[in-house]
Amino acid sequence: MKSNRLISWGIAEIFFVLSVLVAVTFAILSSEIAAKLQLSESDLGLLSGVFFITYALGQLVLGILLSYLPARMVLGVTALVAAAGTLLFSVSAGLNAALIARGLMGLGLSTTFVGVIYLVGRGYSSNFAFMSSLSQSLANVSASALAILSAFVPFLVDFRMPFQILGVLFLVTALLIFFLVGGEASGREPAARPSLVEAFKSSVQSVQFWAAVVYYCGLFGTLLAFADLWNIQFQMTFFKHSIQQSSVMNAMIPLGVTLGGLGAGWWAKKAGFVLPARIFALFTLFLFGILIFIPLPEGFAGVMMFLVGCGFSASTLGLTAIHAHLPPQSTALATSLAVTASCIFGGVIQPLVGSALAAPHRANEFLALIHAETPDFASYQRGLLWLMGSVAAAVAASFMFRPAPTEKPTQPGSAAPSRRPAA
Repeated sequence: MKSNRLISWGIAEIFFVLSVLVAVTFAILSSEIAAKLQLSESDLGLLSGVFFITYALGQLVLGILLSYLPARMVLGVTALVAAAGTLLFSVSAGLNAALIARGLMGLGLSTTFVGVIYLVGRGYSSNFAFMSSLSQSLANVSASALAILSAFVPFLVDFRMPFQILGVLFLVTALLIFFLVGGEASGREPAARPSLVEAFKSSVQSVQFWAAVVYYCGLFGTLLAFADLWNIQFQMTFFKHSIQQSSVMNAMIPLGVTLGGLGAGWWAKKAGFVLPARIFALFTLFLFGILIFIPLPEGFAGVMMFLVGCGFSASTLGLTAIHAHLPPQSTALATSLAVTASCIFGGVIQPLVGSALAAPHRANEFLALIHAETPDFASYQRGLLWLMGSVAAAVAASFMFRPAPTEKPTQPGSAAPSRRPAA
């Protein structure tokens, strides 16, 4: 029934939104966490690294389990693990307990996005592009609202209370998942459970899968690197913005992702995902060309951050390509592989961008000659070149996409040739 699929998606979306709020809360309170737990900068980096590793591994392994176990079981158990992690973190007295807590949080939250995508594919197969974009947009608008609120209403004076509240919310969410997230949609036959080898072969033998991986990494992986590096502290240090200015500027990115994602999803629903995927990727590449060669005043920079967010928002169209072309039994594995690859890519490209920013200034290099009066701008440009190259790869991948076939293949490895739906 429609109400059942809406309830299932809504609860999974709450779980996803809470996972994003955990990440934003940790970022906002990182200085206060370091002070209360007597942590160094390297200790904070270690906490983030443990979270990232467990999140990435859990996303791959547990995401695959969605094809073999009931969604309520996978999501419900991981919501309990997330609750345990956040509650433990809220009472941590030092680094060791905090590391265990962050590991539990990473593992518990690793199913949030792949879980939402799985339920969207199961319940909203004909409207996958819009619903997946809506799912990401709701999470991003929640994150931007919290980021803006924290800059102007400094109510987060102790990190323990927010994480205690989040822990309780995860417990409530786990109960909702166990009791209300349903099985297969009404009237739909349960899909055959393929072997992992069959699902993997079906994925890696598909050109559309590889195009989707490159596209999703080129947009979402680049978004991760861009948002993490061009953060509030970076803007305060590099551009001399106040914390309020930097917070608003940073919030423009998820706001852009929110609006752009809804627009991309609506367009893909009306015209198919191929053309929107290409136009959004080309638009993002164009914006990076402006950012690299033109120093923008603050007001225009804020608009540009919003527009860049809009461009990045089309990343979910890469997952739409997976859903459109791979057999239903392989989509959970393929989605997990693509999403995990984007997280790894975002983590790998960050140090490359950081090295480019920290490289010594050379007066005779090409970029420095463009704006010789502002030599620091050349360092900024070198960092953006890595990101622009990643977006260019997404553009190339988008031209490998093909429209969804009229009938989706149902047997692993038996992908039907792509063809336009009949009029």
